[in-house]
Amino acid sequence: MSPRKNPVADPSVAVTVVAADEARRKSDAENAVAERTRVRRIAFFAHDARESVVIKRAKAFQDAGASVIGFMFHRERDKEKPDPVWENVALGATVDRNYLSRLPKLLSGLWTVMRHRRALLDCDVIYARNFDMMALATIAKWLSRSPAQLVYEVLDVQRAFVGTGALKSGFRWCERRLLAACDLLVVSSPMFMTRYFEPQQGYAGPWFLLENKVSASQFAAVPAVSRDAPPGEPPWNIGWFGTLRCIRSLGILSRLADAYPDNVVVQIRGTLSEEDISKEAMLAATSGRPNIHYLGPYQSPRDLPEIYGQLHFTWAMDFLDAGSNSDWLLPNRLYEGGLFNAIAIAREGTATGDKVARDSLGVTLKEPIDQSLSAWLLAMDASRFKMLAEAARRAPRDLFVDETDTAALLGLLAEKRASKALP
Repeated sequence: MSPRKNPVADPSVAVTVVAADEARRKSDAENAVAERTRVRRIAFFAHDARESVVIKRAKAFQDAGASVIGFMFHRERDKEKPDPVWENVALGATVDRNYLSRLPKLLSGLWTVMRHRRALLDCDVIYARNFDMMALATIAKWLSRSPAQLVYEVLDVQRAFVGTGALKSGFRWCERRLLAACDLLVVSSPMFMTRYFEPQQGYAGPWFLLENKVSASQFAAVPAVSRDAPPGEPPWNIGWFGTLRCIRSLGILSRLADAYPDNVVVQIRGTLSEEDISKEAMLAATSGRPNIHYLGPYQSPRDLPEIYGQLHFTWAMDFLDAGSNSDWLLPNRLYEGGLFNAIAIAREGTATGDKVARDSLGVTLKEPIDQSLSAWLLAMDASRFKMLAEAARRAPRDLFVDETDTAALLGLLAEKRASKALP
């Protein structure tokens, strides 16, 4: 009878035990690093604390497990909207787009931010929306010596950065300096990278696509609305919702309403950007036209099922900065409308048009838009509408709802921190 082998004395068993212990220690160390580098607190620098996308982003951060402290301006037009539901340091009131006129406000805002420098030291991430807030955040990070990662979010490439001239070149030069300082660039459309940041700004750093989707928690909180879908026949209900800036869209829809008073109804809802569309212009477009209505602001996401449930189609075109930002962006209304099965009407050759065609979310039209829109509307009938509506209903929910996107962003930032923390 052969002697029983002692496992402790067996070299192969000892090696296995040592390897298992080493793997366990390594796993424990990595888990400890992951927990230590998890994004717990975000300083969110934003241009308007009451804007729907800012609210959506802050709540998505909270839903992903991070606490938020805001350093935010606001717009006077939104003063009736509720205050932020996160900790917020108010920086004062400012205006749309005019960067030079904002300089005094930004300097005043910097003074306010630096009075709260300890909060920056406690943050894991400094997240800045738009160029001017990125400039403010970059200076604040440098002055406070905060170790937080710096993230630059861009949802629009403003006209000040596109084209020729000394002033525009100067803005682009300043932005390149900010890009060099950031740890991550976040964009809402891939065309911002392919048409602007890579070819024009020479940016070759890390970036993340975070589309303008409806956040999962906001969608879950929306009350169910019992409403039958509109019948698949004229009059066709077209909705133009959101922040209303595009005067050409207003003209196109007004002329369509005039040409087909019995076949089309246009609903316009949202907040006027009065730098682009005055109250007088909106009144002139809607007065005397019984089939075009401006119904004022709405609250997102609470009102989305009600207002989109009335529509056949959602107007997803924008011409405010045609040839640049308007061609590159992916608007909120594309996701809001798609979530509630409103068929998108988009412009061919744009990022929105490409997505609509690729994901079967609606129709794309060529220039001249007035003529192609009229021809398309005249050809619309119950069978064509049914085909479009069925395709829209088949679209997966995650095309429109941020179920994992923000969590993936914070996970990426945590990985970047962990890679620096690991030996």
